[in-house]
Amino acid sequence: MPKKQTYADLGDACATAHAMDVIGDRWSMVIARELLLGPRRFADLASAVVGITPAVLTSRLRAMRETGVVEQARLDDLGQTRVYRLTEWGQGLEDVMRSLGHWAQRSPGFPVPEGSMTPDGVIVAMRTMAPYATMAEWDDGPVRIAIELHDERRPAAGVRRYRLRWDADGFELTEGADDAPAATVSGDSSVWAGVVFAGAPTNAVGIEGDRRAVERVAAAYAAIA
Repeated sequence: MPKKQTYADLGDACATAHAMDVIGDRWSMVIARELLLGPRRFADLASAVVGITPAVLTSRLRAMRETGVVEQARLDDLGQTRVYRLTEWGQGLEDVMRSLGHWAQRSPGFPVPEGSMTPDGVIVAMRTMAPYATMAEWDDGPVRIAIELHDERRPAAGVRRYRLRWDADGFELTEGADDAPAATVSGDSSVWAGVVFAGAPTNAVGIEGDRRAVERVAAAYAAIA
């Protein structure tokens, strides 16, 4: 099979063209999305990147390593598990996703009919759209909620846990459990996406604790123009 020509091969010196050479194929940005929250095993990525084959995932990860977007590492666990993670430069793709996500909100083809989202995909979307989401007021104080999501399409993947802390000074949404949240959200990741981004009622997911805290978050995202 002949080597695919890049923009660089064609003599295009534009930085945007170079970015497309690095990350512009069908799968690379989705792989990067699944790595934004932390390192992932090959099996995690193969499960989360819906539709990709192991051979294509191997090829894309190799290319992303060669271009400096992704690197391999070993976890500090008993099995020294091998994982993939974004490099410091690769982490900068979150800014790109933020701009792309806001731009895509205005697409005539969005939202995608009958579309689904992985747990990490929903959380990354919340992070990338957060600058455009505004809490109406802070009279009720800061928001601190735990989010526990599973993907009904992939029950073997189990539950992923995240913590959201949002106050007048900043927004933080990261992977990991919260030991003292005001509320805990639990449910299917696509259903939670519907609550946050499509105006579905909050009772579509399980909520323990302060329901008002969850409603405030949903209302803030619903206000995105």
